[in-house]
Amino acid sequence: MALGRAHTIALDGVVARPVTVEANIGPGLPGIHLVGLGDTSVSESKDRVRTAVANSRLPWPKTKIVVSMSPASLRKSGSHFDLPTALAVLAAGMPAPRLRQALVVGELGLDGSVRAVPGVLPALLAARTHGFSHAVIPPGNADEATLIEGLTVLTAESLHDAWAWATGDGELAVARGGGGVDKRSVPDFADLAGQPEARFAAEVAAAGGHHMLLLGPPGSGKSMIAARLPGILPPLTPAQSLEATAVHSVAGNGQVMRRAPFIDPHHSVTRAALLGGGPGIARPGAVSLAHHGVLFLDEVSEVPAAILDGLRTPLEDGQVRLMRSQREVVFPARFQLVLAANPCRCAAEDPAQCRCGSHERARYLSNLSGPMRDRIDIVARTTSIGRLAGDEEPSAAIADRVGQARERARARFGCINAAMDPHRLRREHPADEVGMSMLGSMLGAGEITQRGVDRTLKMAWTLADLDGATQPDIDHVARAAHLRGDE
Repeated sequence: MALGRAHTIALDGVVARPVTVEANIGPGLPGIHLVGLGDTSVSESKDRVRTAVANSRLPWPKTKIVVSMSPASLRKSGSHFDLPTALAVLAAGMPAPRLRQALVVGELGLDGSVRAVPGVLPALLAARTHGFSHAVIPPGNADEATLIEGLTVLTAESLHDAWAWATGDGELAVARGGGGVDKRSVPDFADLAGQPEARFAAEVAAAGGHHMLLLGPPGSGKSMIAARLPGILPPLTPAQSLEATAVHSVAGNGQVMRRAPFIDPHHSVTRAALLGGGPGIARPGAVSLAHHGVLFLDEVSEVPAAILDGLRTPLEDGQVRLMRSQREVVFPARFQLVLAANPCRCAAEDPAQCRCGSHERARYLSNLSGPMRDRIDIVARTTSIGRLAGDEEPSAAIADRVGQARERARARFGCINAAMDPHRLRREHPADEVGMSMLGSMLGAGEITQRGVDRTLKMAWTLADLDGATQPDIDHVARAAHLRGDE
């Protein structure tokens, strides 16, 4: 009998767990048996692996092969087990010393080529954390390797090349990025005609990381404003880029995220598509794909209340916790929410022209519950009565003010205003005495909730940062309450 080993990972949310693939060659009827709690994609890999080895002109054992993936209690899913499985089987018949300190991922084509797979960035992070000196990945995932330091990442074009490297008979190329950086073109605010109030609301939202609801008739620019919001947000920091790219890597998008992502699912989105989950291994939803970016829900009146209310916990905690059998999967979800809706079902801008009945008008947007509405910091209205696009202020000028405001907030709090701990905010960084008295009066009159007090104070700080003030005064508090729709 002979035993070969290779190391790979199993994805658990955006965390990669190390997995040891062991292949044993022993007496018995020819065939390969896979054990270790793998799903259909893993169990079907034996046919791909055997054909890829044969077409690569490498020796395939003509006896019984048992492949075990440990820990056996960890569920395993994905085609990235193909390459480590093939190498483990080959290593059972010939020594492959380089596999001892290498983590391997990759899907095999029937011709032996190594194809890109999801989740390579979390795999590389796990390899570095657990002390592997090398990682072997598909060339199609090379861009993700540019975010990792302290680990030698190699790319294998084919199974033959990977096996030659494992035995010391060949070398692999070092992974180098090549154009996989996110190249989305972000539209400019200069294209948006008029809408000064909504423009300012978007600037405040970007400066403080506040959530926003846009109300207005069709064609008045709600979607345009939302799509341009990432263009006035600062570039992602290296840590934010790593976190955002890890989520998109798990979802199968290998692009390196340098700018704030913009995710805009259709209003028919399901709960699993929005929050994550699905059958089998949980996958990230839209809220996680928007991590460190913008989640835009257009036609929010058409989204069921049960799905919208599912956003409440991620908005507070910055993560999604999905319960699975005997375990919990956690996805990051620190995003900026932008909602858009018409003023009523008939979408008349002038109430005098509205054809909706009083009952129908009262029920419009009733899917937006009170607790959910309380988490929306800004309510801005757009109008179809505007003007043709002219010399409008470009995104670059707005982004400069937003960046300066965020720098003031980080120098004071260590984070953007929306992420500030409310208890510390009220205790250490209140508004001036008159401004706090105004908030107290609104709270006592029932015009605002305690959460509303905290969010109004955070937005008052954002307005103060945009004005260059050292402390919010009653004017900043009143403007913040007006933006929230509380006044």
